[in-house]
Amino acid sequence: MRRFALPLILLSYTVLAMVMSLIVPLGESPDEIDHFLYVRYLLENRTFPVMHPVAADNVTMEANQPPLFYLLNAAVTAPFPMTASADFPLNACFTFDPHDGGRAHFYLHQPAEQNLFSSDYLAFRVARLVSVLLGLITVWLAYRLGRQMVPGDERVGLLAAAFLAFNPQFVFMMASVNNDVLTAVLGVALVYFSIQAAAQPTMRRFIVLGVLMGLALLTKFALLAFWPLPLFAAWLSAGNGRRRKALQNGAVVVGLPCLIAGWWYFRTAQLYGDPLAWDVHLQAKGAEVLRVSPLTLVDLREFVVIHFQSYWAWFGWLKIQAAGWVYILLAVMVLVAVAGLVLVIRDWRLAIEDWRRPNFQSLIANSPVSVTAVLFNILAAAAIYASLLRYIQTINWSGYQGRLAYAAVGPIAALLALGWWRLTMFLARKTRGRGAGWLQNLMALLPVFGLFALTLASLLQLRESFIRPLVYMPPANWHRVCQVAADGFFMEAVDLPLEVRPGESFTASLAGYPQDGPTARGQIVLLNWDGSVLDAADWRSSSLPGLTILDTLPLTVPIGTLPTAARLAYQVDSQMIDLARLKVAAAQTDVPTPTYEVGVNFADQIRLLGYDMQVENGQLRLTTYWQALRPLPVDYTIFIHLVGRDGTLVAQHDGQPQGGRYPTSIWDVEEVVVDEVTLTWPQEEIPVNIAVGLYRFETLERLALVGDGAGETAVTLPLEQNP
Repeated sequence: MRRFALPLILLSYTVLAMVMSLIVPLGESPDEIDHFLYVRYLLENRTFPVMHPVAADNVTMEANQPPLFYLLNAAVTAPFPMTASADFPLNACFTFDPHDGGRAHFYLHQPAEQNLFSSDYLAFRVARLVSVLLGLITVWLAYRLGRQMVPGDERVGLLAAAFLAFNPQFVFMMASVNNDVLTAVLGVALVYFSIQAAAQPTMRRFIVLGVLMGLALLTKFALLAFWPLPLFAAWLSAGNGRRRKALQNGAVVVGLPCLIAGWWYFRTAQLYGDPLAWDVHLQAKGAEVLRVSPLTLVDLREFVVIHFQSYWAWFGWLKIQAAGWVYILLAVMVLVAVAGLVLVIRDWRLAIEDWRRPNFQSLIANSPVSVTAVLFNILAAAAIYASLLRYIQTINWSGYQGRLAYAAVGPIAALLALGWWRLTMFLARKTRGRGAGWLQNLMALLPVFGLFALTLASLLQLRESFIRPLVYMPPANWHRVCQVAADGFFMEAVDLPLEVRPGESFTASLAGYPQDGPTARGQIVLLNWDGSVLDAADWRSSSLPGLTILDTLPLTVPIGTLPTAARLAYQVDSQMIDLARLKVAAAQTDVPTPTYEVGVNFADQIRLLGYDMQVENGQLRLTTYWQALRPLPVDYTIFIHLVGRDGTLVAQHDGQPQGGRYPTSIWDVEEVVVDEVTLTWPQEEIPVNIAVGLYRFETLERLALVGDGAGETAVTLPLEQNP
């Protein structure tokens, strides 16, 4: 029966990973889009992308990465069409907080993605299949690594393969396009062949090691941490007067990697002045990932928690977590394995005749556990974590992800397997009954079945979180709201016309989903600029939690409504959530003209066409005529200052157009907007000029004039023109 165990594990992994690749939408694992954009760039441009210090200038944020993974995928996916854009629109409702109401999707998706054979996305899916295959190789190598731990007991190898094949996060990552996939393969291969070369130091084995190390250096910079392993194997081969041979072996594992990968590091140094492109990488990532304060014990504690959880089961863009008790059981499983490793070390101590002068030859000869194999696996894990700890001194929590240690995922699985195997041996000896063998096998199967069940549960969880976009996803051009109402309804997006006129009816389309209860039970309200109600419609709709409601409601703008910036809101009890803004345009389209023409250009955004003015009964009534030169992204404030003969300010008015009713952000290009204000005419000092301009209220930054008077931030209107 045991001879079928490995094929069953490999088959189970393959099925799980294939299902995972179908359930998880494209791009919904960390950085997957950027990794695929690298592949696409190679195919379309026949050259390597260049990393730029400004993020927006980069075709892919992975342009600094070594190219082997991307060249492999380019070769495999080249025959397949790649017609759709791989740069998906971002989901504005996404946050990294797994407890908020936003969707798990980092991107918005198209219905065509659901067609597995759609030519638009076929190359992307084929690239995912390449990752699944590489993951299968990693699982098989983990089995071989486990067999080296205890050559006389296949169960350690089977456990190592199972610890990897049924690690939900490993399956998730191996079902995505990410260079961590090839990193995992080469990491476990380097450890495996280093052990082989140390045990039987032939030139062929060291040539294999040198080639593997060269490929590793072309895959990810993290694998630089593994270079001491082949060198250590060469040093171990120096025994019994073979020092010259050891030097030759060392030269091979240094020279071959330099020959294979040296060109890439030379290119990187020429481009960026740094063979690792570290500085340009940090500049491109910017404040989003940089640590702003020194690493503290609190940070290390956070690192341990996030890293452990995301090593085993924290999916998507760190959005979808398992239940808290799952991580507790996983921690218990790891601690049990650590306890078993402690027993292995105790066995070694007892096998050493004098611990102050260890007899390693006796230890190696008498222990069923390979000291060399265990040592190499420990060194591999230690090297990766030393590199990772150095990394997080510069990078914030985004560098805590468990996948960043996947270069050592095979050695870690082998060490966990050894620990469990040794503990089952210990319990079986303590039992000393006829059922000892059954107990040992049962103990060995506990983590296997537990992890397998967790992976199945994770598939169901991901299916629920990533339910088909065709079913629920509001179009990308809808306005995102991303707010939770008092009834537990998550309002995701709305769609409504940008402009309506008094007396017109329109429809508002709504998209959202209940988080707790099954019903939306509020009102959709159309509000005037001052908060008064223009129209309202009751909204009652229901759905299962997590599934989107897509509804359309009719609303009408009352006749006689003045031009304004109206608001659409969702009201539940006393809570009011703003959904979107729309423009109520004027009922008539007459173009007003000023008495006095000015034609002043403010920052190529707004033109002051002219003005009217009248002074009577101690009041100045000033009417200004404005025109938008381009779409205006913000609401500017108009200021009007009455200036005395000595330049002092004697009166002023600051406010948005038409008393705030008609802000600049809803102006149409070339639309003429009339704004009338009244100022008290001072009795003590007669003003001689009026200074007019605009500024942004949040920053008080004024718009400067263009053309005549360039650099000035106000235009002067002389009072002498007063009729």
